[in-house]
Amino acid sequence: MPKPKAGRASRIRLPLKLKLSLLITALLVVTVTFLSAFLLYRAERSLIAQMTKRGLTIAQHLANAAKNPLLNDDGLTLNLLVKDAMNDADVAYAIVTDHDGKIVAHPDVTLIGRPLERPTGLARLGDDLLIQTYTDSDNERIMDFAIPLTFRKVPVGAVFLGFSQKSIEQALDKARNQTIGISVVMVLIGIGGALGLAGRIARPILRLVEGTRAIAQGDFGVTLAVPSRDEIGDLTEAFNLMANNLREKEMIKRAFARYVDREVVDELLKDPEHLVLSGERRAVTVLFCDLRSFTALSERLTPEEVVMLLNDFYNLMIEATFQNAGTLDKFLGDAVMSIFGAPIAHPDHAMRAVRTAVAMRDGIEGLSARRIRDGKDPLTVGIGVSTGDAVAGTVGTEDRMEYTVIGDSVNLAARLESNAKSMQILISGRTYRDVKEHVQARPLGEVKVKGKEEAVEIYEVLRLK
Repeated sequence: MPKPKAGRASRIRLPLKLKLSLLITALLVVTVTFLSAFLLYRAERSLIAQMTKRGLTIAQHLANAAKNPLLNDDGLTLNLLVKDAMNDADVAYAIVTDHDGKIVAHPDVTLIGRPLERPTGLARLGDDLLIQTYTDSDNERIMDFAIPLTFRKVPVGAVFLGFSQKSIEQALDKARNQTIGISVVMVLIGIGGALGLAGRIARPILRLVEGTRAIAQGDFGVTLAVPSRDEIGDLTEAFNLMANNLREKEMIKRAFARYVDREVVDELLKDPEHLVLSGERRAVTVLFCDLRSFTALSERLTPEEVVMLLNDFYNLMIEATFQNAGTLDKFLGDAVMSIFGAPIAHPDHAMRAVRTAVAMRDGIEGLSARRIRDGKDPLTVGIGVSTGDAVAGTVGTEDRMEYTVIGDSVNLAARLESNAKSMQILISGRTYRDVKEHVQARPLGEVKVKGKEEAVEIYEVLRLK
């Protein structure tokens, strides 16, 4: 009897109901935590704003009342004003200094006449009101209000008021404890609801799993009862529709091996009875792109490096072609052939082909720059594009077929590519007339190409407008 694999034996299988319960609970916990933190933050900001407003009012009142006594050297009145300010439970200190920075009024009368020593880290008072926060030696947060006193724009002293944030911290601690209690209750209720909801969701999904297993064994006649009028019900109806259609799609599976192009597969899926795409005449645009000096380059590279280079080249070609809804017809060693306008007809197939050619050239420039930075040989390509009528359809045998186009436009595109210089995009006259409003191109006149009795009008694409 074969031994089970270690990885499979050690893997823990969690039921869907448990996973859904854990997911819903986790989302609930995250939501409640975030909401609680947000509410606490808002409460803290609101309390700080209120305290700032109250402390500023007391400080400004003290500054307005202390100006005249300070000018008259009335120390008794100044100390009474300081004592009156200290009656507020949140006021940690209230100090009045003269223009030399000496204390003239202080809750501790023994400090009167001494230079004021400000806490370390606080900015020096200038000509404007200054509000700062610091932590004192008792590890208590203090909000410091400093107001300069002037008479006819002449500095005469300053008022310093310290406001304790202890009341804010006490209020926040109380709110935090209440929030934690409410959050725990909500999470417990949510866990119960999550278990019930997960079970309700999991049951029809388990039935879908059983039906899928029956489909996998070839029983396409399976039909499931629709449990509800929601997404699960829609999924069950879609499953039943899938089972009904699978018999027709089975024929397509044999056709898939004959085609590699995405558009061909889509065309087949639209018409399950149409096992082959019969040949039809239509206007198409054909693109050929070829790596220049590839033979000489491959002689200097190892086989592994050649494969890596071609893979990088093919990736660029495929991406550029598919981005413009083209069909990558075939790989030709160090060249590719792409079709636009078949099997899916696009009125702007010529423009799609030119955009693809420019994207290929830009992609090769980027790849070549990276190779140069890595100390490797640069790459260049030549590209030919031709528009014309061609027969589009399948060619091959019963066992292996491919979709392609056959016609003069294919031959012309190949000849244009072979005539193109390094990093040059050549297009036929018909292609140019279809895209001239969207590209900047340089006419090259009529050129005699191999296989054509008459000269061909060609253009070089410089850039897209």
